[in-house]
Amino acid sequence: MQKITVQELVEYTRKTSEKTKSNFAHKIKTRVPKEKQETDDDGSGGDYWITSTSCIYNVIKNNSGSFYEGKIDDLLKKIEATELKKIKSMHSRNIEILSSFKDFNHEDIRPVKVLKFEKVQKVHKIYPIDNFPLYLNPNLVFTFEENGKMQIGAIWLVAKIDGFRKTELGMFCELLYRFLVKNYSDNYQISEKFCTAVDTFGAQSITYAEMLAVNMPFLIKKTIDDIKA
Repeated sequence: MQKITVQELVEYTRKTSEKTKSNFAHKIKTRVPKEKQETDDDGSGGDYWITSTSCIYNVIKNNSGSFYEGKIDDLLKKIEATELKKIKSMHSRNIEILSSFKDFNHEDIRPVKVLKFEKVQKVHKIYPIDNFPLYLNPNLVFTFEENGKMQIGAIWLVAKIDGFRKTELGMFCELLYRFLVKNYSDNYQISEKFCTAVDTFGAQSITYAEMLAVNMPFLIKKTIDDIKA
């Protein structure tokens, strides 16, 4: 079975009729794996958002908001340099994300002192649930010390036009936490407060700790069960 993205699970939950849900589920279950193309969407927004995503990544990793203005200026120059409306629109939307994200406090979603940024192995980006190969692509996985314990957290930046509802964003966060537990719990305490999914379009985030605090429903398994039915 071809890998399934969380964004596809979100798309399934947004279907309003049983027929469209059934057709979408059939498509997911019957498609065959294919070689990755440069334009393939990884479920985090694909190349369309790469400019804003990479800038936000640098802001969070380096714990500095100094990257925004330079990147916005670069995009403004690219808009002036092209006559293609599609390209202008893409750059404009990335500028909108960066402009709104300047008010997002990135310091809230990472520890002050990171000991090490971990490289995620390709094999760990597939998380099977009931033989459904879910794909995730964490942007940052980091270790830190708190209260004398070695801990690990992660951040996943996701983008979609018009953004995600909180419960939808929670699906990304849920899978991210599962990923941390599976691959790092033998050596680290998993940080619930620094396990974060970030909706870059909406400049909003949710942590696993917040999901627990508000009793947010965990929708991954339920959605997979619905698709399997």
